[in-house]
Amino acid sequence: MNIQNLGLPGAAYSDPSAWAGDTGWNLYYWVANQILFEGKMRFLFSLLFGAGIVLLTDRAERRGAGIATADIYLRRNLWLVLLGMIHGYLIWDGDILYSYGMAGLGLFVFRVLSVKKLLISAAIVFVVISISTSGFVYSQISMRAEGLAALKVEEKKRSKDQKKTVENYQAKLDEGDIVKRKAKIEEQVANMRKGYVGNLSTRASNTFGVQTVMMMKFLLWDVVFPMLLGMALYKAGVLSAQKSWAFYARMALIGYALGIPVLAYATKVVYDSHWDLWVNPWLMATYEYGRLTVGLAHLGLVLLVFKLGLLRPVTYLLSKVGQMALTNYLLTSILMTLYFNGYGLGMFAVLERHQLLYVVFSMWSINLILSPLWLKYFRFGPVEWAWRSLTYWKKQPMRLTVEPIGEPLQPLPSEA
Repeated sequence: MNIQNLGLPGAAYSDPSAWAGDTGWNLYYWVANQILFEGKMRFLFSLLFGAGIVLLTDRAERRGAGIATADIYLRRNLWLVLLGMIHGYLIWDGDILYSYGMAGLGLFVFRVLSVKKLLISAAIVFVVISISTSGFVYSQISMRAEGLAALKVEEKKRSKDQKKTVENYQAKLDEGDIVKRKAKIEEQVANMRKGYVGNLSTRASNTFGVQTVMMMKFLLWDVVFPMLLGMALYKAGVLSAQKSWAFYARMALIGYALGIPVLAYATKVVYDSHWDLWVNPWLMATYEYGRLTVGLAHLGLVLLVFKLGLLRPVTYLLSKVGQMALTNYLLTSILMTLYFNGYGLGMFAVLERHQLLYVVFSMWSINLILSPLWLKYFRFGPVEWAWRSLTYWKKQPMRLTVEPIGEPLQPLPSEA
């Protein structure tokens, strides 16, 4: 999912007609992303992080760590917050680590809740953010209706509210203006192709916006809901494959059956409008519902494969990538920004959307090859080792021949 933000202008993410092609394989790629992957990968990422909260604290408390459990946990998340800031400001403004660290700080108190209470908590957050996104869609529909009505009033006779309505309506129209949008995109492309120092100011500005306003309006709640759900599913034995293969098969089938038709319809409505700026919010209206249903379906399918012992060579390699997920996440950001940005190869906005997949597969190959090779000799990935050492305030042993100190930190799941 991140490859689109790494390699294309922001406008192209939800509107393929803006850049990188909206026909043929470019269109198929965009449609598949909207239905099967948009939001669902971050959903799974967050869900596993929530499970890690319970796993880490439960093991420490069973060992009698007492108040030290909170000390370790809070230090772990505070270091993650700092790492997210470093990542966002110095490497890539699409960072998610900051959001995870901040959300994790508040979820510590939820670790002791029962499965039922965790599910209720997750449901409450889900309803709240669903209402919020639906409210955004409604506001766009209202803006158009109110704007058209205000324009019918003679300019000198418009009230103060009507004048403001016209201003908002015109500003929205400017977003869809082909000439203005093209100029804005070209400005972003020029910024991304600058050297590191020139690129730094743009990245810093974007990161500040994401980690402040966007964090409070959207990102924090976007990750808290699946984290709570992940805590519940771990406690219920779902994530540790304790349920029957039939359970996971039903989980996948029901999730796909409930989610795909709704998302396909919303995507078709937007496509039929040719990504009309007033219709595009339909994708937001189905966002939360879609990532819950299809996200859980993906989870059921993966656990079914694991439960049945299928594709073992593949799952073995993926497990090694998972053990080094934080290292792989940062390595991906470093290599991809060097590939796309101006201080590297300068390939930003050069490739068509479907051509980005070649870059994705190349990066995956690096992850899949390096991870098992590294873990053949070491216990942790290099970033995991540093994170663990900082969390326990003690240098951790790296080689497999030396026993680790303290409870294992749960690795972050990788976001493709």
